[in-house]
Amino acid sequence: MAIPVANLLNLLLAPQESTPLVVVPRDQEIRLTFRRKLCFAIGGATTALPQTVIGFFLSIFLLEVAEVQPLYVSVIVFAGRGWDAITDPLVGYLCSRTYSKRFGQLRPWLLFSLVPVAASYTALWVVPTQLSSQEGKFVYYLIVYCLYQTSLTAYHVPYTSLTMHLSTKRSERDSATAYRMATELASTLLASISQGAIISAMVNKPECDDGVEDKPWLEDERKAYLTGAIVIGAVAAVAGLITFIGVKEQAGVRIPKPLSMVKGLKFVMKHKPYQHLTMFFLFSWLASQVVASNFSLYVEYVIELRGKFQNFVIALLVCAVIAMPFWQLFSVKFGKKTTFVCGAAFLFPGLFALLYLTNDMIPWMYVLACVAGLSTAVTYLIPWSMLPDCIDDAEVEFGERREPLFYAFFVFFQKFAIGVALGLSTVALQVFGGYETGKCQQPESVNLTLRILLSAPPMILNLIAFWFLWKYPISTARAVATRKTLSERGAHVDS
Repeated sequence: MAIPVANLLNLLLAPQESTPLVVVPRDQEIRLTFRRKLCFAIGGATTALPQTVIGFFLSIFLLEVAEVQPLYVSVIVFAGRGWDAITDPLVGYLCSRTYSKRFGQLRPWLLFSLVPVAASYTALWVVPTQLSSQEGKFVYYLIVYCLYQTSLTAYHVPYTSLTMHLSTKRSERDSATAYRMATELASTLLASISQGAIISAMVNKPECDDGVEDKPWLEDERKAYLTGAIVIGAVAAVAGLITFIGVKEQAGVRIPKPLSMVKGLKFVMKHKPYQHLTMFFLFSWLASQVVASNFSLYVEYVIELRGKFQNFVIALLVCAVIAMPFWQLFSVKFGKKTTFVCGAAFLFPGLFALLYLTNDMIPWMYVLACVAGLSTAVTYLIPWSMLPDCIDDAEVEFGERREPLFYAFFVFFQKFAIGVALGLSTVALQVFGGYETGKCQQPESVNLTLRILLSAPPMILNLIAFWFLWKYPISTARAVATRKTLSERGAHVDS
């Protein structure tokens, strides 16, 4: 049956009365089946697939295929982050005002955002040949990038918020989060392999020769990136549809009276543990994205292994996927904070080694990639598994449960880190490295800039993340006490 547009807008935007609180008896609490966890986890591919390609390939695409000047690339990404500062909390606010008896509070957003995500992502990899000027390309990519970020926010905020609606049991939510993180890592691996394979198959790029004016391979590169975008966009949309169909929101979850966006911001930011958690997440994710956004350029210009970059990424991600179950079990035994510190510690030797690697040290590159994969696994897993504990703690402190707002700002910081990493890296390449758009031979200063970018900033950022993690006050004992308090209040949270 067709849904009238007016009714659809009313479903999404009209404020709803709070649903009555239902206390779920312990013997009726939902234990998630493997099928439901898997269906939920698959939805992570909708964000992980396109974001992986953007993180690894967008910089080199805009600089060398679309031939956009580095300064314009920086402005595009920074403007997208500024736009996110508006859309992320706005979507969280609108999610809190949405409720459908048939689909629930969050699932309508999943369904209606899938096509815009796929379409805007594909448009991002189109080279507008009619716009030959730098200014024309700048305007095109700025508009498309902001549209993509808006569409992705409309999916990602409600999707991550759905974690709290899967089950009342913390252990079940943690397990679902681990499934999701494993799926996102597998999606990252799939995106890297497929994008690299498509480019390798469709592009026959000759050895570097800046004396050649005509570049016939450039059109092949443009077609290859667009083909990859169509494939990734389609798979991402199907993954989100599987989650929409296969996951239901648990009945009886309290939906409080909506707050204004400003009041919502004040509400989440007055919770001290959440402040420390978001800062920890921001700096740890920023460290990883500085490496991801510059790694392809590092492989091409520093160690001069053109076309081999995806092989090292695959090695890293395979090791990360394998390590994920180990870190999940480790966190159960030793705690989440200890797990992150132990996992992230593997990253420091590898980052330091990037200062000195040369193209005759290929075996060591693969070893370092696997070691970095151990750290990548905890960067994906631990912050997101800590967030539900933080939301429970806020409910005890404030007496209200508003997970869409908490997840909205968490999503914002994740995307903000990607944008800052891309933006600052391109600025550094132009200002300090003297990067020349369209040239396959770059000055030696680009080599030095890339070595420094992939070593010193990530190490410093991780140390800052460690400090915020140390300040984070929610221990395992406090989380257990919080669940007990909520259970005694009748908030149907498992102790």
